[in-house]
Amino acid sequence: MSIKFKITDSAMVELNEHLFPGDGKEAVAFVLCGHVVGDKETILLAHKVVPLSYASCSVREHDYVQWFTQELVPILNEAEKENLAVVKVHSHPKGYPQFSDVDNESDRVLYPSIYSWSKNILPSLSAILLPSNELIVRHVSESGVFTPVSVTIIGDEVHHTPAELSLCREVLDFEERNLQVFGSKTRDTLSRMKIAVIGCSGTGAPVIEQLNRLGVGELKLFDPDVVEHKNLNRITNTKTADADAKKFKVSSIKDTLDEIGLSTVVSAFPESIFDAEIVKEIAVCDFIFGCVDSAEARCLLNRISTYYLVPYVDIGISLDADGKGGVNNISGKVAYFQPGKSDHITRRSVFPATLEAEALKRSSPKTYQDRLDEGYIKGVVENSPAIIPVNTYASSLAVMEFLARVHDYRNEPNGDFAEQVFCLVNNFYETKSESSFRVPLGLHKCLGRGDKALLLDMPEFSEEERVA
Repeated sequence: MSIKFKITDSAMVELNEHLFPGDGKEAVAFVLCGHVVGDKETILLAHKVVPLSYASCSVREHDYVQWFTQELVPILNEAEKENLAVVKVHSHPKGYPQFSDVDNESDRVLYPSIYSWSKNILPSLSAILLPSNELIVRHVSESGVFTPVSVTIIGDEVHHTPAELSLCREVLDFEERNLQVFGSKTRDTLSRMKIAVIGCSGTGAPVIEQLNRLGVGELKLFDPDVVEHKNLNRITNTKTADADAKKFKVSSIKDTLDEIGLSTVVSAFPESIFDAEIVKEIAVCDFIFGCVDSAEARCLLNRISTYYLVPYVDIGISLDADGKGGVNNISGKVAYFQPGKSDHITRRSVFPATLEAEALKRSSPKTYQDRLDEGYIKGVVENSPAIIPVNTYASSLAVMEFLARVHDYRNEPNGDFAEQVFCLVNNFYETKSESSFRVPLGLHKCLGRGDKALLLDMPEFSEEERVA
């Protein structure tokens, strides 16, 4: 089973500030990590940076550091109590880009003690931070075997470093033009990525089409609805026969993509994302596209992004027409959410009253209808108009936003593009920066927590609720 390590750009800033204090000497820090375990991989998720004080080091030189191991006791106690994995990070101020013989000897002595302390079976990692902000990470087994680990740093950009450099594979014919634009490094990154698309209708279907043509490694499609004749006007890769058969949207799209026969592996999940097993399927992905109308689903995706360190692009469309050919408004929004930063609530793209109404309608339709009839809540908006040119416009903007994060092609900082809002009627376009939004209170408690006994700390995912 392979091991991956994910960390936010904010946590990297914490590490850099402590490990490079300006004196040119090595220093040490620990990262406590949540985790998610998939079929073929374990992903460690940076939750908390714990600096080891400089006074705890008996020796600090430019190429050597020695510290008192008793300082590790409270760190291991916290890891044990919270079921967290341990990653030791030390700096190489001179930029030496690999583990030294001294590092090897030190890790072989230290890590058996770490494993013997903990009752969990999580892997422990050792890492080097270079002045270039590069993180080199390896798994250290209990017997002292070293295995390289892939690293993903998530911020305004998403930087992925594979565990090992792979041999250049043959360029497929359909990839040649993509390669001309993005180069082999980004092509290889895309081919390794696992992307979740939530909602496979008006905006989701064009997103899927583009990602397939870009050669992403794996697409996971999530949508519980079937193809209907009324939505054939906007769902690419669906047919009249699919609507006749009431075929699931995800199954229809998967079958068509499989028939197209490009390199992307496609998985279809015709279930609601308000299901523990589906949450876990999304959690192991490298990126999320949210193509949903529901405020409740949007906030759930924010939560998955936070707990499992998965960057997330959300697409929203508003089309106001009188039904007789008159168009009052055609507008939309593409938003990028990075773990540890603002969310839908703090950006006010979702309002608590709407969230409450949607949750009540999903969990208790009768109570929802009673409260609606009594005037206690405002009803959930349904069945807004949609046409494929508007959806495809927004979807293309979203895919280009995704590409900007994995292949920074902009002249302006990506941080200035947390949101892009457009109105086609008034020829309006505006961007908003991440710095213009606030971070939710208490976010640090759940950032990178990964799997917990109570999934996402949400009562509806408790065993009791699922049995009921």
